[in-house]
Amino acid sequence: MSNERIDALLKKYWNCETSVSEERELQEFFNFGDVPVDLQRYVPLFTYKQNHQVMKLNNDFEKMLEASIRKAERQKQYVTIKIFEPFIRIAASVILIAGIGLSVYYFARQNNRVFAETYNDPGAAIQQATSALDKLSRALQTTEEASLKSLEQLDNLNLDWSEIDSLSAEIPPHDPDFKKSTKSENL
Repeated sequence: MSNERIDALLKKYWNCETSVSEERELQEFFNFGDVPVDLQRYVPLFTYKQNHQVMKLNNDFEKMLEASIRKAERQKQYVTIKIFEPFIRIAASVILIAGIGLSVYYFARQNNRVFAETYNDPGAAIQQATSALDKLSRALQTTEEASLKSLEQLDNLNLDWSEIDSLSAEIPPHDPDFKKSTKSENL
């Protein structure tokens, strides 16, 4: 095939005026012919078309297509559930809050019965109050003992308290009226 014919066909091809037979002629030339150096840049275009026309669909393509269609149809079926989804969430929240409220109410009623029963029996009330005060007394004694031990340990450290006091002396004490007094002096 002559170079003039190929140039004319390429011009028609770029202007989208070629027929199917002329396009086949170009493909055959670039795929199987002796291509001149100045036309080598068009070889990948026409070989690409030739190589990809051979491609065929996978055997499982129809199965995969049917599966995706069924999946899309199933999603369309659940549209009504998606519409009511906010209402379902609100209902679940209300049920949860009501359940917690009822639990707190019944728990509070059970605890009140214990106090009501001891009020009717003054001896049991005095005994429970004595027991509570005894526990409180023991807790305070334990705290006092721990405090005394801490003070003893501090005494055993042989600290120079004058240096520690000098550190705190450098920091001015907090006086809430300090700002007020300085403002009135500046006026």
